[in-house]
This record gives sequence, structure tokens and C-alpha cells, in this order.
Amino acid sequence: MADTIKTGIIGAMDVEVENIASNMQDVDHKLISGIPFSTGTLSGKPVVLARCGIGKVNAAICAQIMISTFGVNEIINTGVAGGIIKGIRRNDIVIAERFVQHDVDTSAIGDQVGFVSTVNKVYFETDSGITSSLKAAIGNKAHTVLGTVATGDQFIADKKTGKKIHERFGASACDMEGCAIAQVCLLAGVPFGAVRCISDSADEKAHMDYSEFAAKAAATCAAMVMEYFKYFGR
Repeated sequence: MADTIKTGIIGAMDVEVENIASNMQDVDHKLISGIPFSTGTLSGKPVVLARCGIGKVNAAICAQIMISTFGVNEIINTGVAGGIIKGIRRNDIVIAERFVQHDVDTSAIGDQVGFVSTVNKVYFETDSGITSSLKAAIGNKAHTVLGTVATGDQFIADKKTGKKIHERFGASACDMEGCAIAQVCLLAGVPFGAVRCISDSADEKAHMDYSEFAAKAAATCAAMVMEYFKYFGR
């Protein structure tokens, strides 16, 4: 890895990146494939910030552009997620140790649900160094869970579905982008970490909870990412 670390920061929605953007310095903007990228510094460290849009395809395109065009050599994903494990609450932090794509299913031909044939993996591990640094940076500022995040192209708003995802994959939370970024980073050999803040319980009230709490959860998550750069970003 190069001596100088340039970090890519990806959030799906404006609300997930706007607080980080407002704290960047020496900012320049570029629009590529419909995705707005901002280059600059955060706590004196070079970063590239992007709002990728919702879903796995958008996230994957964004991550590849960050690597190929901007030359980032680590990526951090920030944003909100639905909690699917007992005891997890709104505004709790989940630091991902690994991701899985819960909506990938070729079990009809004998594969395990979640198996991604191009890389022959079900679980995509995050970088242990980034994960440890995120945990240390957050400290006791928020209730934090380390665990598995399940990614899929659907907003989970059904308790039964959330329970099934948890039981099948051991996931603590679900999102719509993280594992796509993890897969791109794996193929490119780029370290990847992710921090998510719980905005809802992925149940029948999720759409109401999300509307009310998403902005607060996104701001909490962004604050935790900025702590990483203040104390541990390299």
C-alpha cells in the first residue's frame, strides 16, 4: 500500500454525506456517470466523498470510479441501516466486520443462498485495521455493535423477512449498498470498512421510523466517520 492514504467515503443519499461535505477543506467537485464526487481534505487527510445513490449497482459504479479515476486506496461506507437483531435500537452504531448479499440466490443449482459465483464467496470481510480504528475512534460515544451487515436491493419493512435474513446469515443490520462496495474493493485489492447507524427496525413500521429518524441516524454516522479521520485516518 502507498505511504499516503487517500480515502474514499461513500454514502447513498445526500443526508448521509452532507455533514462530512461541510467539514471538508480545499474542495473540488466533479460529476462522473451522474455521481457527484468531491475531492479535498478532512482533518488534513486527502479524501474523495461521493453520494452514490441507492442500491447495489449505483454503489458498485461509484466504488470503481473512486478506485480507477481518483486513485483512492481505502474506502469507507457510511449511512443508515435497518436493525434486524434483538436488542439493537435506533441510533445504535453497527461497525461491519463482514457483508453478505442476502438477495443473491442460485440455490436452485446447488449453491448456498448468498453465494457470489464470480468470487466464490458468501461473506465479504472488511479490513481489520480500518474496523479496529473505527471502533477505537467511536469509543463510548455511541452504543456500538460489531457484526454482519446484509445487503440487498430492497428496503426491508417486514419483521418476518428481517428475522429470516438474521437467522440465515447472522446479520445484525441490513442495507442496500455495502456488500456491492465490498465486492468491488475485494476485486481491486483496496481495504474497505463500513459504519452504519440504525434508523429503523426493518419491520412493518420501518417506513415511518425511517422518515422520522434517518436524518438523525445519518448525522450520527457521519460524526463517527469524522472521528475516524480526526484521530485515526492515515
